[in-house]
Amino acid sequence: LIERLNSDDDSPFKEIIKTQTRNDGVISAGPLVTALSGSITNGALYEFRDPKTGDGDIEKMLIVLKKYWSAVKETFPLAWGLPSRKSRLMHGTGIRSMSFMMDEILASVENIELVTEELFIEELSRIAPHCKWTNGTWKFSNGETRKWNDIQNMSKDRDLVTRFLVREYHKSVK
Repeated sequence: LIERLNSDDDSPFKEIIKTQTRNDGVISAGPLVTALSGSITNGALYEFRDPKTGDGDIEKMLIVLKKYWSAVKETFPLAWGLPSRKSRLMHGTGIRSMSFMMDEILASVENIELVTEELFIEELSRIAPHCKWTNGTWKFSNGETRKWNDIQNMSKDRDLVTRFLVREYHKSVK
């Protein structure tokens, strides 16, 4: 899945994931693998698993992933493709929290095979004003504020950002 995301011409990740064979990327493969594994095990991509074998339909997963991450790229163009020291979107915390957002968005979609990039863009626009990927200060629901580059790739920060984005998303949907 990672290799295809990193090599397919229509992938927003084309040539930007750091792997053993490509070390000039800006996204570490580890957080992306963890995020994808979570979605395949417990999230939206679980739908594409064969219940008998546990194997996944990689092609169907890729279609959804490319649409979603293309929408992320479109929604946050100034934060996309930068090294993690310049963009927390491309950082482990950003990748994992935005992957969780994909599952959150798709939870209310009846047939995820029919979802469009435009739907993802529309849904991501709900949280975009709250995201401080490259500058500014995060203003979390608990009253805590953090400068954009004070967000670290640690479970405490990943949970903080993810919970905040999910909360803001659900507030905007009501």
